[in-house]
Amino acid sequence: MRPYTIAFSTMTADGRIADDRGFSRLSCNEDFELLHSLRAWADGVMVGARTAILDNPSLTTRLAIGRSPIRVVLDGSLQVPPDLRVFEVPGRSVIITRRGHPRSKLEAYRSRGVIVIESGTPEGVNLTEALEELRERLGVKRLLVEGGGLTIYSLMKEGLLDELWITIAPYVFGAGTPIIGGPQTRSLGVRLYLTSYEVLCGGWVNLRYKVLGSGRS
Repeated sequence: MRPYTIAFSTMTADGRIADDRGFSRLSCNEDFELLHSLRAWADGVMVGARTAILDNPSLTTRLAIGRSPIRVVLDGSLQVPPDLRVFEVPGRSVIITRRGHPRSKLEAYRSRGVIVIESGTPEGVNLTEALEELRERLGVKRLLVEGGGLTIYSLMKEGLLDELWITIAPYVFGAGTPIIGGPQTRSLGVRLYLTSYEVLCGGWVNLRYKVLGSGRS
């Protein structure tokens, strides 16, 4: 059994989470508070390798009452440095990667107290297997995913996403990084059901969707 999984992201009105120069600070104060309330709800919070490297987030709960969740980085290639802030608390941080890496590469993380989950094959991570291990081994029953776009795409493609929370910021970039997708991706055709919405800061809008599954016939 896998965790109940919610993805949260803030995007521009034209669907970008960052512009073509990497600027991505789109949240207002109430949006940050909403995100931190989800971190307090979650047992684990996950980001992809690119997000971890570019943003170097701590992924802690600071703007809501509750314990900080287990921090998880999805990185099939082991490209993230082991000294990132997300790995600062021994035993409370995880890296998910594919099988087949040399023991010396894995030891660079384990020596810092990072829990290593190997899944799939040397060709790629098996996300279903990895999420099931997060729940069974570490007790992660509720997982929050904060990106990036390829991570959310991959989870949605495998049917591993239960809800998608999107905050639309009152900006248009015209170019940059899309909220869902990445290189060599294909159309998903996933159907969503809007369960609620909330206006934040007088101009941001948070939309909460249930993920129903593929809309393809």
